Amino acid sequence: MPVLPLKPALTFEEQVELLHQRGVIIEDRDQAIRCLKRINYYRFTAYTLSFKTNDKFYTGITFNTILRHYKFDSKLRNLLMEIIEYVEISFRTHIAYLLGHKYGALGYRDPTIFRNEKHHAEFMRDLDKGIAVSRDLFVSHHLNKYGSFPIWVAVEVLQFSSLSKLFQNLKLEDQRSIARKYYGVHHSEISSWLYSLTVVRNRCAHYNRLFNHPLPIKPKFKTDDQALEIRANQLFAMLYNLKYLVTDKSYWQNWVTKLEALLGEYNEVDNHLLGFKEDWYSLLIK
Repeated sequence: MPVLPLKPALTFEEQVELLHQRGVIIEDRDQAIRCLKRINYYRFTAYTLSFKTNDKFYTGITFNTILRHYKFDSKLRNLLMEIIEYVEISFRTHIAYLLGHKYGALGYRDPTIFRNEKHHAEFMRDLDKGIAVSRDLFVSHHLNKYGSFPIWVAVEVLQFSSLSKLFQNLKLEDQRSIARKYYGVHHSEISSWLYSLTVVRNRCAHYNRLFNHPLPIKPKFKTDDQALEIRANQLFAMLYNLKYLVTDKSYWQNWVTKLEALLGEYNEVDNHLLGFKEDWYSLLIK
């Protein structure tokens, strides 16, 4: 394919004019310019994909229509980070508790207690990197006083992706122990769900778009849930499976209520583009 020349940079005023020329109704030009001075045009126009064909917008699409979808996505990311934090902290606790009591404070450094020694070596590199860049007082405290990190300290340095990989590399009996004791689901399902959460968490942490954006993951479903025909590469699939990882059902109910309120506040947003089903609320709380 021929390589096309890059388009020239546009001024904020030209960006607004380009949207207008393509069919977007600009209710307040000054407000639109102020908005694009804060939100990169390339980021902003990613939210227009469901409102146009061949760069021509459908009739009646306004600048504020696009802006509200952008704001919805921002609030959705914040809401997701809240519930993912709950799961992440829980798994830090469960993994540290099992490894500490079964193998000792420093047992996690022994590659033979894991399934794959190569993966364990990668985990140790991630851990050492986390320790090296950390400025937390508990890190310097353990370095100065003990010269080492027990597992219950080490897990607090790990990124969620490393924590997910650590669970996947546990021996099957240890995975089963955590899955059975806390969640009542199959250990392979937990591995799949944790990986899905790391992908979504990374998108949230880097302010990437969730709306109308299929995810590069397809989490497993419990056998009984496969008949629901939830689209696996959509955000709702992750939300649906997430309910099995939040053991405090009151906390989960409150979070789903917040999600319901957000969807109600932005009721013009087509949540089907996030994989939501018509009966999404009952699916999440049953």
